[in-house]
Amino acid sequence: MSFIISLFLIKKMFINFKAVYQSSQIFIMICFLFISSQTRAQDIEATNINKKLNAIRDMPFNTPFERSDINLLNWQHWPYSRYASHHPREFIPMATIHSDPDAPALDESKNDTFNLKKLRVSVDNEKDVLLLDLLKSIQMKGFAVMYGGKLVFETYDQGMQKHDIQILQSSSKTFTGMLIHKLANEGLLDLGANVDEYLPDLDAGVFKGSTLQHMLDMEVGFPDFGSYHKAGDYGYLSEIHLGLKPKGLGVERRSVLSFVQQFQEPTFTAGSKFSYNDMNTQVLAMIAQQVTGKRYAQLMEETFWRPLKARYDGAVAVDEDGNPGASFGMATTLRDAARFGQMMLQRGSYKGRRIIPESYFQSTFDQPLTEPFSTYKLLGQIEDYRNQVWMLRDDALMYTVGSFGQFIFADYDNQVVIVFMANWQSNSDLENNENLLRIVRSIGKQMSR
Repeated sequence: MSFIISLFLIKKMFINFKAVYQSSQIFIMICFLFISSQTRAQDIEATNINKKLNAIRDMPFNTPFERSDINLLNWQHWPYSRYASHHPREFIPMATIHSDPDAPALDESKNDTFNLKKLRVSVDNEKDVLLLDLLKSIQMKGFAVMYGGKLVFETYDQGMQKHDIQILQSSSKTFTGMLIHKLANEGLLDLGANVDEYLPDLDAGVFKGSTLQHMLDMEVGFPDFGSYHKAGDYGYLSEIHLGLKPKGLGVERRSVLSFVQQFQEPTFTAGSKFSYNDMNTQVLAMIAQQVTGKRYAQLMEETFWRPLKARYDGAVAVDEDGNPGASFGMATTLRDAARFGQMMLQRGSYKGRRIIPESYFQSTFDQPLTEPFSTYKLLGQIEDYRNQVWMLRDDALMYTVGSFGQFIFADYDNQVVIVFMANWQSNSDLENNENLLRIVRSIGKQMSR
């Protein structure tokens, strides 16, 4: 009898075990289906974003649009950028960089003394184009030339006016580079130190073995960020955190700090390779805030706007932590950008006042071209990069570079400053970059006659 009861109990246990097993399998399957559905949803979201973005990027420059058509997904691209790039405050959070309301007007010559309206620029061996026509063909919305400390030529297009501020994109980086050198000159920073000296809680291992100088020169081992237009790539995600794109793909809070913290291992030894990456500039700006106890907008005001006697308020993008978009988010008027260029031409001085230490130019422009070289060339020359600024050695040029055609050139041989505020479709159009250099050379030659 006890044997029969034992068999019954074993059978019952087996049935219960089988039921539990089946239930667990069903539970696992449900979890798998849920995860799969979430993954598919993310893939669909990424695909839809890419489809929309690709469509936006393919639109012709002169396509009509309404202000209400512009959003964070399309504001940097044609045709919407015709309006958005010189109204950035309407699309991204920005902190104000206060100007001096009593600052004098920029010295200017209104008579086209150098006859630039009739200047022809050689774009190839068989073709000369009028300067104004060439500027129009490369979607220039603001263009200025300084000579002898005076504004000698300017032109506007696409609705941009003298008081409008254009977002400078990566030309913003040069402001950071100069600021960091100024703080080092004041003894607040050591360019040979590691970021952990100033931001001990940063917890980003990618900076292991690097110095602030490596960050200034873009020689830190970040991985390849891929595409800034492909949802899911690091480049795309970075722009969500920077505020340049709508929230999505799991990003609920725009935080450059949290974005940087995911990079825990360098992909190469610091200083062994040139690798252009916005995050170097972003963290340098955080360091500047940390050692001064001041917000970045205030630092820009005290370092540049007031000493340069800027006439109009500028702006800088900020994320939800209050950290600045130093790598892309500076915005200024054309004329105030020309003041910055004049200071760059005068190696850190403006109207007799020292703004940026001479040591910045000694360690940048005065140094020979050395490895690791940048990966960029223009009309056969290597574009050298140091301290968050670009140089073409054969032409004696120092210049800032920003996406979609934002450039400030200091031509040391001909003592000319040239500012370009353009609205290109992309940065990969080599012909546009080459035409800018042709324009700079032609104007320099015209001035030196």
